[in-house]
Amino acid sequence: MKKIALTALMAAAALLWVVPAGAADTDEIVRSFRQQIPVGSADQVYLELPVGEVTVEAWDNPQVNLDVKVACNQRRSKSRCAEAAQGLRLVYNTSGDRLHVEVKNWPKISGGKGLHLIARINVPRDLPLRTELGVGELSVQGTTGDLTVDLGVGEVNIILPKDAIRSVNLDTGVGEASLVAGGRRYESSGLVARELNWNKGTGHAEVEVDCGVGEIDVTLK
Repeated sequence: MKKIALTALMAAAALLWVVPAGAADTDEIVRSFRQQIPVGSADQVYLELPVGEVTVEAWDNPQVNLDVKVACNQRRSKSRCAEAAQGLRLVYNTSGDRLHVEVKNWPKISGGKGLHLIARINVPRDLPLRTELGVGELSVQGTTGDLTVDLGVGEVNIILPKDAIRSVNLDTGVGEASLVAGGRRYESSGLVARELNWNKGTGHAEVEVDCGVGEIDVTLK
């Protein structure tokens, strides 16, 4: 019963995340965060973000580069959205064995309608990466370390070098998952939890993606 209720709740949330055609034209950037954070001795990068469009790209520098814009959709309550944006904080913690980056003070759905992030983030190429996004679109490109992705509602698109990957495990509660690897395409879809598992790679990295409601597309090339 709890699982059915959770699925229904996530499906309802999916209806709230609809990006209309030309949505970028209706966005107004109300705040921006720019930061470069040395990873130091951390052996993992952990990104935790609430709602928005997030692009993560690997690079060869020993820092995490953050370019995060806070946007309000002008088709909704602009004044309430802009007010909520002023309370946001982008924080990071480098203690322990990981670098943790997160957005704090995100409002309840009723308090910040139309509020979302547009983020471009660079991470060290070979460092393990964990990314969590509540609702939205997430793209990850070029990482060669272990990759763990959790998305509540939305779309995940991942492009990785095939020589670095050993296995891929995709799990969708409601939706579709696809993997292109070794010249073949694998697919899984349905209205109940579906998994797609592949372990024919010659690399060292493991990819784990979990999406509650939505789509997962992974390409190894």
